[in-house]
Amino acid sequence: MKIKRIIPLNLMCAGGGCPAVFEIIGQNKLVIVGLKADRKALNLSEKIGKDEEAIVVDKEMLQKIFNK
Repeated sequence: MKIKRIIPLNLMCAGGGCPAVFEIIGQNKLVIVGLKADRKALNLSEKIGKDEEAIVVDKEMLQKIFNK
């Protein structure tokens, strides 16, 4: 599988461990990298499936990607 980073340049970090959004080439899917959400603090424990993970990203990043 190949991925393409679709985060705007002004929101990219210089290092490697930054929030980011990638498009999976040839599929209608995204991979979103962010901080692991605190399930208990956000009352998410029963809302996330066994094979799912909740993440936290900056809202501005997603707005800039999808409001082109």
